Amino acid sequence: MKHLLSFFSMAMLFVFTACGSEEHEEPPFSGTAKRTMIVYMSGENNLSTFVTRDTTEMIAGSKNLTDCYYIAFIDKAESGQNPSIWKFEKGKSTRVRQYDEDFYSSDPERMHEVLSWIISQYPAKSYALTLWGHAQGWVISNDTIEVAANSNLRRAYGRDSGNDTSSGGKWMNIPTLASVLKHLNARFDYIFCDCCNMANAETAYELRNLTDYLIASPAEIPAQGAPYNTISQSFFADNMTSVCQGIVDGYYQSVGGQLPLSVIKMSEMEQLANATRVILQTMAPTKEKELDLNGLMYYDGERKNQLRSLYDMNDFLLQNAPANDYGQWKQALDKAVIYKKNAKGWISNGHVNFSDFTSTDEKYGGMSMYIPRTFYDLYAYSDNYNSTYNKMLWYWTVGWNSYGW
Repeated sequence: MKHLLSFFSMAMLFVFTACGSEEHEEPPFSGTAKRTMIVYMSGENNLSTFVTRDTTEMIAGSKNLTDCYYIAFIDKAESGQNPSIWKFEKGKSTRVRQYDEDFYSSDPERMHEVLSWIISQYPAKSYALTLWGHAQGWVISNDTIEVAANSNLRRAYGRDSGNDTSSGGKWMNIPTLASVLKHLNARFDYIFCDCCNMANAETAYELRNLTDYLIASPAEIPAQGAPYNTISQSFFADNMTSVCQGIVDGYYQSVGGQLPLSVIKMSEMEQLANATRVILQTMAPTKEKELDLNGLMYYDGERKNQLRSLYDMNDFLLQNAPANDYGQWKQALDKAVIYKKNAKGWISNGHVNFSDFTSTDEKYGGMSMYIPRTFYDLYAYSDNYNSTYNKMLWYWTVGWNSYGW
């Protein structure tokens, strides 16, 4: 989430009432709920002040909830405050676990321990997960690697800067996130990503067997995040149509239509990957035959050198594939992206120049995809793009290796 801190500095005025209402430890609850929503808030970074804003909204959103658990793991940059777990219920918050040491929320072992504890203590017939924090798509490097302040290197999810709110920190790669979720004793009905750039084919394919639906944006999202006071009711709706549309519509309305959002049906990702492999064969995108990317919608990039890892996959194939082949492929995309909202523009922290393309409903596919390019290897900013793309299962399934990438 959320590069856009300067636009929302007023959020610093919020008081963290979420962790102030009750200070006692609550014994484990033994009942079985309809659904447990787990919010994993990786906020020990420059988003720390927005933890207060969003948890306050979650408390408000819990007021009329019944037969459910609304649980948040909270890690924020505040001197002397270690990570903790909170329950939101009936418009109030209760701290149910306080850790006696600080740790990186991007550490896979600690994340697994946190999620496992919540699942065991708050059993339900179904589970859902919200990923809150910084994210930057599929980009990959060494897991939980230390990144210096102001470094241009990019990672996937959950930057944790310790108590330092600079741009440095440790991140988690998407394959590692998938491994954490795979080894839990529960499967999620859906994963809602309140973090940037997570609606990409690489991430969705990596998580396809771990949840039924992925609700996310291919673009950057604003620092204040989702309107939890209005969408929390949708988290616990009885059917997935109500859940997905309620989250997307509520979020979309809260930002005035200035954020593309999508719902991805994960059981269709295998078929989409197969269709993408077939259509790439008709195009043969080798290093000697790079395809036209001019004017395509994209969701990240360094403007000067056009270093981009997140092109709209529909716009890419609409522009480059033969019409008949594109039509067949589009059927697979429409089965995978079952609900979406386009935006003509969105607030970007210098990653998108909207004069480069026009956003239209015809072009917007709801997911991004990486397109290898030879000149990426010339820049330190992107030296991990081509060389590490083969760490993603999507790379092998769609056959990029067949074209020399």
